[in-house]
Amino acid sequence: MEAPVSITVAKIKLELSKTTLEANCKPIVRVIIECRIYQGDALSPLLFCIGPNPLSKIITKSCTQSWARERFQLWINDQRSYHVVYPYKYHFILDQLEKCGQHNPFLVLIVPVAPHHMEARAAIRKTWGNDSLVQKGVVLVLFLLGLPSGKHSEALQAHVHQENMHHRDLLQSNFIDSYRNLTIKTMVMLEWLTEHCPHAHYAVKVDADILLNIKGLMKMLRSPYVLQNNYITGQVWYNNIVIRDPANKFYIPFSVYPHFVYPPYPLGMCYIMSMDLPKKILQVSKEIKPIFIEDAYIGLCLERLHIAPVNPPNPAQFVVSPPSWYSRCYYANLIAVVTDNPDELVYYWKDITKYGSLC
Repeated sequence: MEAPVSITVAKIKLELSKTTLEANCKPIVRVIIECRIYQGDALSPLLFCIGPNPLSKIITKSCTQSWARERFQLWINDQRSYHVVYPYKYHFILDQLEKCGQHNPFLVLIVPVAPHHMEARAAIRKTWGNDSLVQKGVVLVLFLLGLPSGKHSEALQAHVHQENMHHRDLLQSNFIDSYRNLTIKTMVMLEWLTEHCPHAHYAVKVDADILLNIKGLMKMLRSPYVLQNNYITGQVWYNNIVIRDPANKFYIPFSVYPHFVYPPYPLGMCYIMSMDLPKKILQVSKEIKPIFIEDAYIGLCLERLHIAPVNPPNPAQFVVSPPSWYSRCYYANLIAVVTDNPDELVYYWKDITKYGSLC
């Protein structure tokens, strides 16, 4: 007789861990699972087991069959794996409380970045993060980090503190910085903007691998076609299909999100919003349990607010998949484009900002 299997793994080890699957309290199969740690937030580490076969697909075995040894690599696939721990009272370890008050910026740019990506932060500081508009205080650029984890986390955290002492441009909250916590990072960003920069006109979330043209962005935002309220733009994705393949990194089960497509949302590489939106998104987020795909989650909140993201005046200026060849003229006319690494970002920036004809 087939019976559903339940599994409980109590140990958190970075090694192969043996455990037993049971059906109706009887052992039916011994499995070896490769276990690693996913830190859902500062307080609740979760164990996960990497692989293509979710536990939500109930494993069934006959209780009468003899012992068998099988090697599984499984996701622990309850809904906690796809939701994130928010809202929660996260607090800032590193903060820049007076920045907006001191500079009264028109535009606030927040760059979510991992603690160990020092080279990415350095590349931005000596390129678009050092634009003349930034120097004049019209534009404020800050980096947003979570906590480092792993073997060298204490040394890395000490380095982060030293970096902030030198540059005074880091925001760091007490959630574990990981891919699965990007939605937490985004929501913490919105909290900070709401509390500390309500008088700025616009906010930008921009990834650390983006070559950003601040002057081009400012020109776009000051055009008569750009709204000052209920406005969010970037490279907008429409009718993006919800991934149901468990082996895919963006997999979301029906139990978490039952619809076949996401509502429209601006791609997370770079999106711009009027400063009234952070507070509105935070308020409506209390009604929508956050999923780990952060830009899609912003789309869910916008849908609830009945606010549609719009394409920028020239959508071709936001590029997620640039051509394989480099053209100074082409890159100089973009607003946001993905680069492969910090060295490439610096090289392109130096080339398009040097004196001489662009084309």
